[in-house]
Amino acid sequence: MSNQFKILLFAKVKEVIGKDSIFIDLPLDESTSFNLIRKLKHIYPQISSTLEVSLLAVNQEYISRDQDIKINSNDEIAIIPPVSGG
Repeated sequence: MSNQFKILLFAKVKEVIGKDSIFIDLPLDESTSFNLIRKLKHIYPQISSTLEVSLLAVNQEYISRDQDIKINSNDEIAIIPPVSGG
């Protein structure tokens, strides 16, 4: 069995992948934030370095990069890359 996660994409990640959102499957026993990022890096190596400096938001709350949390298929998950401007 697995969970399917909808991941909302923003800024550079959205530009590189070319979509507003993607779907990722993870086994039930591996449905954590660390495993999600690991799988994203594997599927989309072109955003790997951006993911290293991006924030992960689960249900509109930022998750610390060193915090591995359990995620559920009904959670709202977003990848928030750093934004630069001038």
